Amino acid sequence: MVIACERYLDEGTQHRLTLELATRTLSMHAVLAAQPPEVHQRLQEVLVAALDQVAAVLGPVVREHGRTPETSSFGCGT
Repeated sequence: MVIACERYLDEGTQHRLTLELATRTLSMHAVLAAQPPEVHQRLQEVLVAALDQVAAVLGPVVREHGRTPETSSFGCGT
């Protein structure tokens, strides 16, 4: 199961981020899938708040450079 939140950091369509909460085991999938819609909504709210913080850090960088930075891995989830 994946709960995701996406955001563009610019006015165009080049600088889009996705923040995901993904289950990696069958047992965790079962736990998350068994939760009521209110829990899923709260998790979505948490992801939105986290993405707000990410956008606060990266948004100024994107606006300053005005171009697509080179892609690199920061070690998250790899």
